[in-house]
Amino acid sequence: MFLEICIDNFESAINAVNGGCDRLEVCSSLQLGGLTPSVGFVSCLTLKVPETPLYCMIRPRAGNFVYSEDEMEANLEDVEWLKKAGAAGFVFGALTDSGELDRSACQSIIDAAKPLPVTLNRAIDVASDWRNTLEDAIQIGFKAVLTSGQEPTALDGVSVIQQMNEIAGDRIDILVGCGVNSSNVANLIEWTKCKMYHASASIIKDKKTNSVPMGKSDNQPLRITSVDEVRLLKTNMVP
Repeated sequence: MFLEICIDNFESAINAVNGGCDRLEVCSSLQLGGLTPSVGFVSCLTLKVPETPLYCMIRPRAGNFVYSEDEMEANLEDVEWLKKAGAAGFVFGALTDSGELDRSACQSIIDAAKPLPVTLNRAIDVASDWRNTLEDAIQIGFKAVLTSGQEPTALDGVSVIQQMNEIAGDRIDILVGCGVNSSNVANLIEWTKCKMYHASASIIKDKKTNSVPMGKSDNQPLRITSVDEVRLLKTNMVP
């Protein structure tokens, strides 16, 4: 069984590694669903946790997954710089206005990332037809798909995730995420038959917020990955 932990700060990264995670998904702004991390952050992380693979999110903004030419130009530039910073892989997804996988945009990222692997992010969860999106992802060279089964949480999406896993076979990995924790991961394994899981394993560290908000999300408390929760996840993932 494989566990990826998503993080957006140094403390979370170190806790996740100390808890025994297999890989880190490196982001900024997890409260927005995860955005592209800075080159400096990734470069320093490679020194802090040198034995742990770092998969970098490529997502320039919050909101939908329909990207302009300018945004794609920036995405490709980010891939190049993050490769140099030590990324071991990338996480990306783009859709067309009609909700289909944007094959051209995705192919450009996959090509730029080579020889590093790319995971299709949860764009599949808002795609118009997940079956077509899954087949497109396989055809153009994604190595894995992160999904909650087109539902707010993986528990809600168990039926679709199970179908995805059956259709995928050994052609692409299904990475189950969103709401995955130590109390439900054993059931998710039993029900979906998937072998790869994604979680934040986070707890609230500091409820204090700035007296003058820097933005709409600034009133949210600071969340940090819990080393104990990561350990429990790994323990409960043992068949």
